[in-house]
Amino acid sequence: MIRVIVMLGLSIGLAGHAGASCKEDVDKAFSKLRGSSGFRLETKIVNEQQGTLHMTVDYVLPDRMHQRVALGDQAQKMETIAIGNKVWSNQGQGWTEVPANFAEVIAKQLKESIAEPSKSQLDYACLGEATLEGKSYLAYKASLPPVVEEKAKGEPAKAAEPANIQTLYIDKATGLPVRNIVTKGDGSDKRLFDGTFSTPSDITINAPG
Repeated sequence: MIRVIVMLGLSIGLAGHAGASCKEDVDKAFSKLRGSSGFRLETKIVNEQQGTLHMTVDYVLPDRMHQRVALGDQAQKMETIAIGNKVWSNQGQGWTEVPANFAEVIAKQLKESIAEPSKSQLDYACLGEATLEGKSYLAYKASLPPVVEEKAKGEPAKAAEPANIQTLYIDKATGLPVRNIVTKGDGSDKRLFDGTFSTPSDITINAPG
């Protein structure tokens, strides 16, 4: 089972502070996204050993989140709702409130990742206009450290892998981030993370009833 971290999509998706040459454009795009009434991040995350994870997360600022996660082709979804300092989880057996100490951690992550500008110092390169799936966007590229896999006790350390590559696509008309793709840095261009941002007008997040 892939370990689901509540803010995984945002830790990769909202890397707000770019290098000096592109900082203003990237910061402006994510600031505009945070200024919307709510937004959605739909992602596909690939782990070569553990499978494919599909995650949809709705956000209503400043402190509401509804995350849905499915592994592979399984119909069952794991869900998490956060509202302020309260968090509820549904692992398939119905909704239960998360203990206060864990809820506090999730609420803090939500605040730091959504309500506040990112403190990431990723250095982006400006790619200019780039075409993705037949549409032209403004594109930016950054190198990401590869995720370190846990190894069993006594297992020899693996050789360091090349940094993964993040490409961020921003809509030229709206100035909003639209797509965030992370590929392996070994030249294969294999997608490890594929996230799509949208701003549906009907997003609402309420406590489970």
